[in-house]
Amino acid sequence: MDVEVLRVVGFDTAEDGHEAVLLTRDGEEEMRISCRNRVSSIENAFGRLMTQLAPGERLAVVLEAPRAHGRLVFEVASRLGCDMWQVGTVALNHYRDLEGQPRKDDHWDAFLAARMAFQRMLGCHVVSNPRPEERMLARLARARSRLSSQRVELMLQFRAILLELAPVVLHRDWKGPKYDSKAMRMILKRWPAFAGLGRSKRTTITGILRSCRYKRGRETETVDDVRRLEEEVVVPAQERAVMAMEIEVFFNQVELLERSIAELEAQLMALVKQHPIATKLMEMPGIGYITAAVLVGELLPVARNTPEASSATYAGVTPLSRKSGKSLNGSRLCRGSNKHILKALFLSSVASLQRSALDAAYYDKKRADYQGHPKPHTAAILALARQRHKVIYRLLTTDARYDKERLIASHLDRQRERRCA
Repeated sequence: MDVEVLRVVGFDTAEDGHEAVLLTRDGEEEMRISCRNRVSSIENAFGRLMTQLAPGERLAVVLEAPRAHGRLVFEVASRLGCDMWQVGTVALNHYRDLEGQPRKDDHWDAFLAARMAFQRMLGCHVVSNPRPEERMLARLARARSRLSSQRVELMLQFRAILLELAPVVLHRDWKGPKYDSKAMRMILKRWPAFAGLGRSKRTTITGILRSCRYKRGRETETVDDVRRLEEEVVVPAQERAVMAMEIEVFFNQVELLERSIAELEAQLMALVKQHPIATKLMEMPGIGYITAAVLVGELLPVARNTPEASSATYAGVTPLSRKSGKSLNGSRLCRGSNKHILKALFLSSVASLQRSALDAAYYDKKRADYQGHPKPHTAAILALARQRHKVIYRLLTTDARYDKERLIASHLDRQRERRCA
């Protein structure tokens, strides 16, 4: 953007209302505006802001949260063709402390957010406006990830109950159904807290195991171990009844989450099949419809407007860490990275090791290079994800399609040039 024709306005958004501060061309405060968190009030505020612009000037809007409180502001500003910027909360807090403002003030935060964008400070970056289908894929993928995390938390709570009820199920040498398996769920529904399991018929337990796709012959080996679970319970009867109620509540919640996840996955699959770029991404080894949905919904809007290196930084696959002060002995991911994209690229890289000989060879090479590293496997997978991002970026931004033969040929050419050198 050209600084000479740029006018920056910072918004401090809230549930009920917003505060806006418009800067002059020199970066000084020119006007303050308050508006309600309603479309009509926000449109009136932007009308007043537009009257302050001279011919040839355009407006840049700075928000702290374009998804939550600032969603309406983001939609109105995008519809009017304004440039959109986002400022990080932690960076804004540091800047407030630097300016000597001990307390949070709405007008002051709006002014500081505008100043950060005006001065191109760290912690402030351009926000791309995704298309409707990309926004829908991103929202569905995030909802599925959130429900999956809730299911994992519930199963961990159920595991803690089993640790008191029958810890033998969690032992490494336990040959029966795992605690998070469908067979264990059916057994606990039939015999709450394993009550009466020792008096049950062997054929009943065998039928349950076979319905859960246990291999024929294997279920007969574990029936006796399952029947002895009742003997492992030493909890008093009253407390055992309460545990049975807790387990029933956990299973009901898990079943509801699983149905919701299945519905979300069905919608994701239908949308991915209709999107041309998503279907093109699934031709690459290790990328399924969920990973393709994340890449199209989260990475494509950024890759469309940024170079490959910046897109890789946003995806979190560049070796960029934050260290300062007391945290010199540790490191964390840069706050400007998207953890959803990083997780998708990491898991797709792991899956590609079984589906692509080229990716497996690169992983082995990097694994050898990282000998002595505290986590050589993780480092090698991240290096592979960085290389795969180059291909994914090209698939997202051009009409190219995944061509395994071309990648192998270019790989052999680089090896030949390296040997000649």
